[in-house]
Amino acid sequence: MKILQRDWKQGRVKLMPETGDDLWYLHTLIDDKDRVEGQSEYKFKLGSADSKVRVVKKRVWVAIQVARNELEGSSLRISGDVVDGSEDVPRGSHHGLDISVGTEITLVKDRWLDFHKEKLDEAVKSARLKTLLVLFDRERALFFLLTPSGHKKLLDIKGDIPKKGLDEKKQHTFYNDIVQHLESLDARHKSSRIVAASPSFWNEYLKKELKGDISKKVIFTSVSGAEEAAIPELLKRPELQKALDGERSAREAIMVEELMEALGKDKLIYGHDDLKKAISEGNITSLTVTEHEISKRRDSGNFEELEELMKAASDVGASVHLLSTEHAMSKIDGLGGAVGVKRWQ
Repeated sequence: MKILQRDWKQGRVKLMPETGDDLWYLHTLIDDKDRVEGQSEYKFKLGSADSKVRVVKKRVWVAIQVARNELEGSSLRISGDVVDGSEDVPRGSHHGLDISVGTEITLVKDRWLDFHKEKLDEAVKSARLKTLLVLFDRERALFFLLTPSGHKKLLDIKGDIPKKGLDEKKQHTFYNDIVQHLESLDARHKSSRIVAASPSFWNEYLKKELKGDISKKVIFTSVSGAEEAAIPELLKRPELQKALDGERSAREAIMVEELMEALGKDKLIYGHDDLKKAISEGNITSLTVTEHEISKRRDSGNFEELEELMKAASDVGASVHLLSTEHAMSKIDGLGGAVGVKRWQ
């Protein structure tokens, strides 16, 4: 994400998405009733009732109050009522802005909360920090790219391993294949680091095959199995926390673990009424909400109630966090999609 101008006092940020991930960030940043400004095509009807009506498209500047925010493939569709714009654009008319990579827009909020600013900063950093994962054993290797919303599977390969014993030549070939795939994926995605994880002692086989600059990017660690389900476990490894600082999926794995500990100690608050009561008493240190819950409330027209809860929590000094990765959200969605941690029992 490229930030072109930023004015917190006026609540205005002019920005330009540079990747598909940036569109996802914008989708999660833009709330109902925000104002979005940008260039757009507007349809004008020319002619009168007595003559043939002709529809023409004209490029105009327009500002809309957001009513709907939809991510559709490689485009973000923001729709709502026109509140400002070029002279010939009728105020109050319904219009949609299509935002794609390279589109400049200005996002205006009545109030930028800390989690909004954190997500914006994360979007700026995400273009520079890309992490490849490879989970492997002697028979299989799975390759993933960490993304803002979790991880993307890139490749799944299997080694030709004999049933009885280990054939050193085949073993060498398999780990050499892993290295070649890593080099290819690293060049394609321009990763800043590579995390290699395996159960038992298989890391040593891969280390022997790594040569050159790519070997400097690789961080080795252990994991219970070479399978996608082991990624949350991997991201919580203490030796990776410094290296993965800034990766949302890693931070959220730790965050959920802390929330589950609070649940075990009877310090977790969930349910709208209990959250509202705790906030009114100042008995809350943090409020965590899932993107699933926000999307559900937007679709049902009930987002404003949740938004007020988040603002009220911030007003009493609680930190407000959003969960966006699927594994993290699945844990909290089961508790209503919004949870808090008590200051005292």
